[in-house]
Amino acid sequence: MWNGKKLYLEEFYHTLKSAIEETELLIQEKDRELFEDILSQTISHQLTDRIAESRKWVQDMSGLMKDMDTSMGLSFSLDWRPKSAENEEELDTLELEHILLRDRKLLTPEDIERVASHFRSKIKTEKRRLEEEGGVVNYMDLVRDALDYRKWFTFQMSFYRNQEGKKPLTNAAFNRFSGGEKAMAMYVPLFAAVNAQYQKAENRDHPRMIALDEAFAGVDDKNISSMFELVEKLEFDYIMNSQALWGCYETVKGLKIAELLRPQNSQVITVIYYTWNGHERILDEQ
Repeated sequence: MWNGKKLYLEEFYHTLKSAIEETELLIQEKDRELFEDILSQTISHQLTDRIAESRKWVQDMSGLMKDMDTSMGLSFSLDWRPKSAENEEELDTLELEHILLRDRKLLTPEDIERVASHFRSKIKTEKRRLEEEGGVVNYMDLVRDALDYRKWFTFQMSFYRNQEGKKPLTNAAFNRFSGGEKAMAMYVPLFAAVNAQYQKAENRDHPRMIALDEAFAGVDDKNISSMFELVEKLEFDYIMNSQALWGCYETVKGLKIAELLRPQNSQVITVIYYTWNGHERILDEQ
């Protein structure tokens, strides 16, 4: 039966096939309308503005990393590289961004179809992955995921040593670092990532807290001083603990210090408070 009408098997097959094809065309047309909306001035400008903002952040973070004065002659930089198309239906990120930047009135039907095909492919790929993994498929979530510009790029850390040129920070290069260099290579991008999260906050006056356990273990004094300088430049509020670290460096403008003392077999812990004023450590009055 089809819409109340009896059909032979062959007729039913051709009718069903035709209905499926019409539905697919309708879905593609709806997709096209959706992606035309994406190319509207408001949405495309929002996407390109956020991409430009992210590029500026990467540039600023990379500048901070390269300006660090380390005893090892080692510095770092950060790149945000656009991804290439994964298949013939998709666009390279640079090409997609170029279309998004173009005035809506200057877009050709071919431009719109290429963008629609790109996002349609992204959605289809993600939908297939979810189905294979037994996940829940939600069309709006798929669209939202495809429009997440952060996934259009990939981060690449690089390093410089003394006068040598820029080299990618691969696993092999990292494994050749000394213990102190490895610590530097982990702390620097960690601080950059935390800073990126805090920059998303609407209220710019919020605390920018970080907490480190066994802070800067394995890093020598000069490099610890550079790490504190980076923390100061990023305007972090911080709590750190260590068996050896006092934080009394010229790069630290001010610090409250609590020293915990527990004599052997004592059941009492004594706390002694100090203040670092940027020049000397002063015992607080009790």
